[in-house]
Amino acid sequence: MDGDGAKPGRPVELTVLARRYEAVKQEVAAGLTARQDASRPGAEPSAGRRDARRIAAERLGAGVSHTTLEKVLWLRRVAFDRERRGSLREAAFEALAAVEAGGPVNQPYQRVRALVLIDDLAQAATTAPPGSLAHTAARRHLKLLRQHGGWAAPDLMRRQARQALTAAARFDQDMRDIAEQAGPAWT
Repeated sequence: MDGDGAKPGRPVELTVLARRYEAVKQEVAAGLTARQDASRPGAEPSAGRRDARRIAAERLGAGVSHTTLEKVLWLRRVAFDRERRGSLREAAFEALAAVEAGGPVNQPYQRVRALVLIDDLAQAATTAPPGSLAHTAARRHLKLLRQHGGWAAPDLMRRQARQALTAAARFDQDMRDIAEQAGPAWT
């Protein structure tokens, strides 16, 4: 195994395993919530409690980490998301095919994740109202990412771009909500 879930000759396809993992994770999460609710009111969860993702991955007993399974699930979501551009969905399908052929998971996951970010930035740059914070942030970060090689840009730069876009869109929405509440008096 190469550390990110790739193992030649896997007995079960990772996409099938990831779907099983998702179902087990939902059961485990429900059980953890029920146990926490049944405990005394206001009790803090124990510091050593493992989360549902790790427990679900261990229960499968396939020797694949929860992070690898989460990455495969994310790639599946992008591949089947009809609201995404066809080229992004195709990139996700290609990544899944490479993973199923025994390749590593992390590299294709990071590539598709960066392509999704770039697409989200490009959409915000064209659809957000000109002059809005989301429009400005999207254009600025899109330019920076393209200058640094697009999907090959450093992880930190991509994380900052995602965070900036999210924060800017939230700020713009807050301003629209305030303007709506204030009514015509808002300038």
